[in-house]
Parts: sequence; structure tokens; C-alpha cells
Amino acid sequence: MKYKIDIQHLLPPNKDGSKNNAVAFLICDTEAKAFEKFSELSQKLLKINQWKLYARKNPTEFYLHQKENEKSAIAQLKDFVKIKMPAPKNQSGKGFDWVMVNDMQSIDQPELKVFLLQMKPHSCPISSKKNVAHFYTEAASNTFVLAQKDKIIQMSIHGRNEIPNTKKLGLINSLRNFFVASGGIFGGSKVQWQDFTEEFIKN
Repeated sequence: MKYKIDIQHLLPPNKDGSKNNAVAFLICDTEAKAFEKFSELSQKLLKINQWKLYARKNPTEFYLHQKENEKSAIAQLKDFVKIKMPAPKNQSGKGFDWVMVNDMQSIDQPELKVFLLQMKPHSCPISSKKNVAHFYTEAASNTFVLAQKDKIIQMSIHGRNEIPNTKKLGLINSLRNFFVASGGIFGGSKVQWQDFTEEFIKN
């Protein structure tokens, strides 16, 4: 996969399991317009409740926990995100898959601007069960990177260490997680995330 802006050094290594990358670009008329668009997209990336609006082709829905009905809610570090997918409900997560926002970074250099948002699978915060309520294990991560250099804006999404979460969950939920992980609805499907990046950056 070819990148117009090199951001590989910001990504976690893939030590085990599958990995996934998606990337899309936007070329603006001027560097000033590119920076303005980059700033706008950075704010939109934090408005997780509206991802469905910004990336219409993606059938998966994302909600900031305890801020589900706040359209303008901004994600913060350690926020929980619940994921509703067109798949059997996750019994461990009260019907949802769960991740936590575990990293945010902003890089502001004269020739390069970067905004990074990373999530990792987590247990359900409204359940007494402590096992990971996601179809991938806690080793997995999904990293969203917006970058701007000159007139170029680049958005990319990177899944790493994607291992199906199938141990000690019971037969039904183990099969469910294996099915979803194999289909890659969150993180494992290049097609799903490629659609997301292209729709998000142009909207």
C-alpha cells in the first residue's frame, strides 16, 4: 500500500494475528485550505456518535458510552465506545462490542500535521464480567491517523494484532466472535475500512 505521507513510525508493531490497512487522500487547492480541512476532519474524527453520518457506506454504528444521544460529544482519552454491528449480539457486552480510547496524539511541525486516535478492545463497563467484550482479544488495536503535508490530506486506519477472541466465553459467543472476526467487520476487513476512509475524508 502506497502512502503519500509516511506515518508508519506512529503505528504499533504487528506481533501476532492479522493486520489491516486502509488509506485515502484529498488534494486541496492551497496549503492553507489543506490545513483548514485537516483541522475540521480532526474534530469530526472525535465525534464518534456521528461516524455513521460521515461514513455512510459502513453499516457499523459507534457510540460514546454515556454520551450516546449527544451529537456533538467529543471523545476523550479512556472513553468507552460501544459498537453495534450487523451481526449476532455480543453476549459478553450486553449486546455490543466494546473498545476504549487508549491513545491520542497531535503532532504539529512546520511541514507536517498529524492527529492520531487509537482504540483497543475492552471489557463491558456495565457488566460485572471482566473478560474482553469484543470479537478480538485485548492485544488488538485500531489506529486512525489524519495527516497533512503541503496540499495533501491523508487519512488511514490500521488494525494490528487481530486475534479472534474465542477462549472461555462459551460455545455460542466463541462462535460468534470467530465469525465476526473472520468477516472483519471491525478492523479485519480492508473493504469496510477502505470505504470508511474514502467516505469520511470526502464528507
